[in-house]
Order: sequence, then structure tokens, then C-alpha cells
Amino acid sequence: MTSSNLLAPCPVGGRFAGARRAFTLVELLAVIAIIGTLIGLLLPAVQRIRESSRRTHCGNNMRQIALGVCGYEAARKSFPPGCDLVPMEPSLPAGTQHAWSSFVLPFIEEGHIASRIDYKKAWDAPGGNDVASDQYVPVYICPSSIIASVGKADYAGISGAWIVSEHAPFFGPAGFTNGMLFAVDEDHHPTRASSVSDGLGHTLLAGEAVDRGDEYAPANAPNAPGRWARINCFAQSEPFINMKNSDIRSTHPGGSQVAFADSRTSFLDEHMDPEVLSAICTRNGGEAIASQSGGQ
Repeated sequence: MTSSNLLAPCPVGGRFAGARRAFTLVELLAVIAIIGTLIGLLLPAVQRIRESSRRTHCGNNMRQIALGVCGYEAARKSFPPGCDLVPMEPSLPAGTQHAWSSFVLPFIEEGHIASRIDYKKAWDAPGGNDVASDQYVPVYICPSSIIASVGKADYAGISGAWIVSEHAPFFGPAGFTNGMLFAVDEDHHPTRASSVSDGLGHTLLAGEAVDRGDEYAPANAPNAPGRWARINCFAQSEPFINMKNSDIRSTHPGGSQVAFADSRTSFLDEHMDPEVLSAICTRNGGEAIASQSGGQ
């Protein structure tokens, strides 16, 4: 046998053992299609896991807010004003407009911001309040929110019920102040626990009100809605939460996070009975149905 025969490759199965077989175009496309299908199957699961985490984070925010408000009540023997509209002087005919979410800052570990606020001046008064009111407060931001703005709040106080529906009672003007955190003026004073005849555990304190700000307005517009420093309370006006124009609303599928006046938190179903929703928005409506509100 010559040396050239020794160096020649031996045929195996009709092919040379030393040859490498490449992917064909069809095989490559098939692999890409399989990978794309797997990604398509995994993405929704990943998104659900992420949203579950964000919802848990949001619930923790709601819990901390509720504890902060209840801590304020324990210290001051009354719940904070939903917002301060008590006329003080000619320059403040509508009061300072400081919101409950400003008054409770020391009780949610944000005392460094509260120390810069003069609560006898307008919420955005130059020389301190204007800077403090623009601050980012992490516990007031829902992780599932979309719009970013200065001094944003994705949680608001419930001042009462203003639901116009055949399935819920209509309270008239009293509906703006028959909740827990309403506007305080010369005729309305902060709520005391003893005045909550429906029970603290059956009355909403605060809820999600995500992305209320106008996304096309300037980021630092001082009178934009959805700020923690100014007003930040409302009477629920729609029969269902999460519907268009609803005051209680979130970006979580299926419902919104809320807190009751006993600091209990709950995730309310967006299809809950309007009569039950109205009942839990009021502190003294006398509705037995409020016991159906559920919770955690």
C-alpha cells in the first residue's frame, strides 16, 4: 500500500468521515420558527410574573400608606384633612390646599421632606414648599403606572361617594364629605374614629388613582392633578372601578388596590356591585352591605 492510499479518507455510509455537514436553509428557518414559538409562549408568562410582582409592590405601598394615616390618627386623635381648604387670610381664601399625603409624611418615613414644609403657607409657596412639593416619594408611586410627573401620587384619599347609578344610592352634596379623607373647611372638620358609624373595617381610606396627570402638560405644572402635596382626594363618581373616568383606577388587570380605615388592604374586583362600592366609600351611610367588601 502506497503512502497516498494511507492518507486517503475512508468512506463511511457513502460520505467521507472528515467532511462537515452544514445546516440547510430550510433547517435554519425551522430552528428560528421553533425559537420564535418558544419566546411567544414564554413572554406572557414572564409578563404575568412581572405584573404579579408589581401588584405585590403596589399592595405594600398601600399598606404603608394606611399605616401612616392610622399612625397620624393615633397621634392626633383624628384622621388628617383630605385637603386643607380653611380660609386663612386674604391671600389664602381657599386655604393652603395641603393634602393628607403631605400631613402624613413623618409617619411614612419621609420626615426629611415634611421638615421643609410650612403648613401655614400655600402648598407650593416659594421658599421651601415649592421645592418640597416637587419631591419624589417612592411609596406614592405605583410600579405599574405609566406617566411620570413631578410630585406625582398614584394613591388618593376617598372623600365619599358621588355615584349616579340606579344600583347605588345618591347622597347629593353630602357625598363629597361622607368618606374618610375629605376637604376640610369652615363647615367640615377632620374625621374622628368615633364618627365612623359604619365601622373602620368597612370604610375605604384611600385607593389607587393611577396616572391622573395630563401626560401632555408640562412636567412641573403646579396645578396638575395627581400630586401628593395638593388636594389629592376625591369622591368616587363611577359605578365601577377601572372604567373610563373612574376615580379609583389602576393599570392592574381586574381591579385596584385599596386600604380601609383600620389599615387593612384589599384588591377590589373591577366588577364589584356598585351598591357595595358606594357603601364602602362612605363612613356613615348605615349600609349593612358594606360587610361584603372583603379584604386581606
